[in-house]
Amino acid sequence: MTRFNKHALLLITGLTAVLRTPSLFANSLQADEALFATWAREIAIWRDPLLQMQPIDKPPLLFYLQAFFYPLFGPVEFAARMPNWIASILLVPLVGLLAWKLYRRPGTAVLAAALLALFPLTIQFSSSAFTDSLLTFWLVAGLTAVANHKPGWGGLLFGLALATKYQAVLFLPLLLGLGWFIGWRGQTWLRGLVGLLPPLLALFGWEWARTGSFLLWQNQINNFGGLRLSYSWELWPRFWAWIALWQTAVSPLILIIAIPTIGWLLWQHLRQGRRSINASGYKTTPDKSGCKSPAGASLSSPTASASGGYGRLLFIFLLGYALFHWLFAIPVWDRYLLPLLPLLALLLARTYGNLLNYLPPTHSILQFRGAIVILTLLLISASWSARNGRYQLGSFPQADQGTATIAATLADVPYGTVLYDHWFSWQWRYQLFDKRVFVSWFPHGQALADDLAAFGQDGSPRYLALPNTAVAQPIIRAVQEAGFTLTAVSQTDDIILYQIYPQTCAERSRSITQISQINRKDHRYSGLSEQSFKKRLLFLRRQESILIKELDTRLREYDTCTVTKNLCNLRNLRIASLRVGCEAV
Repeated sequence: MTRFNKHALLLITGLTAVLRTPSLFANSLQADEALFATWAREIAIWRDPLLQMQPIDKPPLLFYLQAFFYPLFGPVEFAARMPNWIASILLVPLVGLLAWKLYRRPGTAVLAAALLALFPLTIQFSSSAFTDSLLTFWLVAGLTAVANHKPGWGGLLFGLALATKYQAVLFLPLLLGLGWFIGWRGQTWLRGLVGLLPPLLALFGWEWARTGSFLLWQNQINNFGGLRLSYSWELWPRFWAWIALWQTAVSPLILIIAIPTIGWLLWQHLRQGRRSINASGYKTTPDKSGCKSPAGASLSSPTASASGGYGRLLFIFLLGYALFHWLFAIPVWDRYLLPLLPLLALLLARTYGNLLNYLPPTHSILQFRGAIVILTLLLISASWSARNGRYQLGSFPQADQGTATIAATLADVPYGTVLYDHWFSWQWRYQLFDKRVFVSWFPHGQALADDLAAFGQDGSPRYLALPNTAVAQPIIRAVQEAGFTLTAVSQTDDIILYQIYPQTCAERSRSITQISQINRKDHRYSGLSEQSFKKRLLFLRRQESILIKELDTRLREYDTCTVTKNLCNLRNLRIASLRVGCEAV
């Protein structure tokens, strides 16, 4: 590679840092990111260094790298993003190096690095706390090691990818295919396996130390919900959903260019027929690393058929990966596209280089450099928008839905404060990590009403976080019917924080007619007059007194079964009292 091309790669790497640095400080944490950052903080303060008390279902490498930065920067969100931010910047020259090792064309290396640096998806994932950015870095590093005839390093780096996210196993066929194209023999495969063992042994040892077994994979399968083929009526909507995601991930322009480009590449490969890497007729001889190369030819100058083999390998893998995620009922998530973008950049850069072969040699270099400038100018609009977090991809400034603002409202509340929540629990675990708030998750409105009926008047401050949508209305009604009022104390675009207060006697008396109207809809109270409601309430109160006396007797006799049964009956009676009209009648 010439000095000019090395300087071009350095310039692109600098542009990469410029595009990715603002979001490092501007973005907020999505639910998954907040959960991962919480685990990292548990490690960083040595509260739970092995994550034995956490419902973890993913390999821990990212969390330990994040934990390294918390003592350096303190409890700030960008500390959780630092590993991915560093990896995303190093990934760009690494892709250029991989392109150079595969094709030995400096222009292809520069173009591949430039494309990857400017893809909107890579920009917005660069400053995130997801596992996928680090996974992508290890995968590309492993492919580069294999292309550089370093099987031990290739196995080690692939093992680090597995220790970051299990989805790395989907890229094992690509790694093995590249080794096969290069010409690995038995000893070379063995060296790769030896390199793979240390990360795997460390992962198994860590899991055994924390649980005494290996449950990570099973936990992830359980949380994922299993795998099935897509139903016939799902295929067409899923297809267009993936297309829309691709369009945003790489920009509409690149998608328009990529489709005919890949079609042309496929046509070229089909026209070549069944020629293999060694179709040139050279006799292959093993080199010192155990790989085969044409006799009299240098590995630094691969044959055209070898380059075509790499292109076919990338194309087949991309196609197979896309079909797998389309035909199986896998969620249409942007993070699943991220590891493909370096491969797409390689394929597009190489295909464009092949197109230049049809041009006169005196004009190809000029037109190649001109194409880089044109693509950069066309991509810069999408890239600049991604720099400012304007796409709903990866991480962006509004990703936390306002939980940080709500958490600031609760920063100085006293010990014993309860926050009821159903939608934002993972964010609260991070935002209220060292605060004096107990987060109580409720599955539905009736469960919340039952909890308030039992504990709502113990004097502890109680808050309720609800989405700022119509979804919150059933929960609000359940709380009000349980005899409590809600007062909004903080609000963002997506969340409203309410403080819960018991209704006063005056409020309950004043609302008895409204309560009666509501309860008349219940078939148990339909047709009853207000006087009948009062009689029903007195009956419930007498039953409650009888139960309390019986509880006292059974407690003295240590009859725990009867106590438990009567406690349930007492709770149901109190709920019934609230439904009829509460204590004020």
